[in-house]
Amino acid sequence: MSALRMTLLITLVLVSGRVWPLDVNQQFLAAVVAGREQSVGDLLAQGIDPNVKNVTGRPALLLAAFSGNLRTLNLLLGAGADVNAVDQLGNSALMEAAANGHRQVVEALIVAGANVNLKNHTGATALTRATLARQAVVVAQLKESGATEDQAADG
Repeated sequence: MSALRMTLLITLVLVSGRVWPLDVNQQFLAAVVAGREQSVGDLLAQGIDPNVKNVTGRPALLLAAFSGNLRTLNLLLGAGADVNAVDQLGNSALMEAAANGHRQVVEALIVAGANVNLKNHTGATALTRATLARQAVVVAQLKESGATEDQAADG
């Protein structure tokens, strides 16, 4: 058992007085969020679905994009993660990366085929979100990749 897993297990027992072991999906998502590439790679090699969602409906790829972890994101894409998967609000990994100014992640997602004009449930696109977050370099990057103001203006 890894030291981290043992620490989590002990913490859960001490806090709750009960044993609440993490299932494999929770372990995977925790590794994605923490950017633990080796753990992510190991779990993917064991056959875990790269499109697993957390309890709030956010796919693993969105979690990696939000945190800007390019290596973890590339592992997920290489394992077949859906580049245009969305969360319960319709946000995609590209939208999260763009809003947070993660230029390399934005580039990797575009190269992987992300829809640059995909809209979330409020009508916002990656371009809209990057513009609102004042991510000028990402805005230019998205426009160079085909994102248009007409598409983003609806948001």
